[in-house]
Amino acid sequence: KQWYQRRVAITAGGQSKAADQTVKKGWYRLAIGHGTLPMFEPDTAYGGAAYPSWMLGELPGPDEGEVERTARFAGTTHQIKIRVKDCGEHYSYWLQPTPNANYVWSIDTDVCLHANPLAEEWRNMFYVSENEDDLHTDYQKGKDWYRFTTGFQMMAESPPGPQYSCGTKHPAYLNQAHPHEEDGVVPREVCIKEDDEEGVYQACAQTENIRVKNCGDYYTYQLNPSVQDMAYCVYNRKTSCEPKVVHAKYGELAVVNCTLNSEKDFDSSEVEWTKLNSVTLPDDSLSNIELSDDRMLLNIKNIADQNAGVYALYIPSTATSELVEVILYSAVEAAQKYYTVEEGGDVTIETEINVVPTPAADKITWVKVPNKELSGDKYVVSDDKTSLTIKGVTAKEAGTYRVSVEFEVDGKKFNKHSDVIVQLEEEEEESLVM
Repeated sequence: KQWYQRRVAITAGGQSKAADQTVKKGWYRLAIGHGTLPMFEPDTAYGGAAYPSWMLGELPGPDEGEVERTARFAGTTHQIKIRVKDCGEHYSYWLQPTPNANYVWSIDTDVCLHANPLAEEWRNMFYVSENEDDLHTDYQKGKDWYRFTTGFQMMAESPPGPQYSCGTKHPAYLNQAHPHEEDGVVPREVCIKEDDEEGVYQACAQTENIRVKNCGDYYTYQLNPSVQDMAYCVYNRKTSCEPKVVHAKYGELAVVNCTLNSEKDFDSSEVEWTKLNSVTLPDDSLSNIELSDDRMLLNIKNIADQNAGVYALYIPSTATSELVEVILYSAVEAAQKYYTVEEGGDVTIETEINVVPTPAADKITWVKVPNKELSGDKYVVSDDKTSLTIKGVTAKEAGTYRVSVEFEVDGKKFNKHSDVIVQLEEEEEESLVM
């Protein structure tokens, strides 16, 4: 089950299949597989020889005639000039002898037909093992081409949430998008998630370089699992949640909207929503969240701190899963954290209040840390209290200023603040001329 296989036949010349060092210079047609040299570097020892070959550059079109290309041999710096011609239904190659029997002219065969199946249900990114006795690993499974036959037959493209997701200690997921069918074999990076009780989101403790091919109805992956206690996760992209990240102000209505595009029927009552590392919805602790009748939409009313986090959608009958992150804007946010001003100059600190409805001006206060009230002609606060101007700044006025806002969301009181540092511009020392 090898990708870059040793040629079995070359229609012109009839050379021995173990003697490419004796191939005579001339034109040849590769008669099996795709009938072309590989376009990506194979692994050494693939195809029955230590140093299999591949071609640099693209295949020519039928109107280009003969074109010159360079062939290289995996694991070496050796290269040979060749020529290629598009003959319509096949390609012809002008080849010459390889350096010795360890170098071989290879043929690109279809990895879609020879990939080893991975059919374990625990690979689903929403499967969470209950304890260490239920953990699995792909460690030392062996470098080869594989395909997933569960879910929607593709590796997860985003990190799983809780510890022991995908039935393993270190879940592995694709850190880049899958290729299109016309892309052929492409390199990709796999992220291997760290083991963390808190379920760190977007964790990428280690990486693995793999190859991927889009086979139409599924994907194949050249994997080489070399990290202990790791396994690859399977994902289902038939569900779409847009946007993937929802931003909201305190007190707003935030909407998590998902749609299902699947040929399989499902009962909406089986749609499961979970706030990762927290609760299954609906739940009394998150009573401001309403689910639509088809359970594909979350309305988060009067959003506040308890609602921020990652939400997971799962439909068992379609093996469908999605993650959406809900992020709250800071209740009070300064335009910048540091202001530098010349001594004696003025500075204006601008802020934005991200609360709906906007709190009254008397709910917004300014102090100089630790807790000095601002008074006198030096300080001017705008009518809506969202900006502070400091006039004629000296060392006395330099320091940290805090703007605080009090507000209420759904009967719960909040007090949030933001700190800003005002510092004097350092004077350049005058150099003495001797």
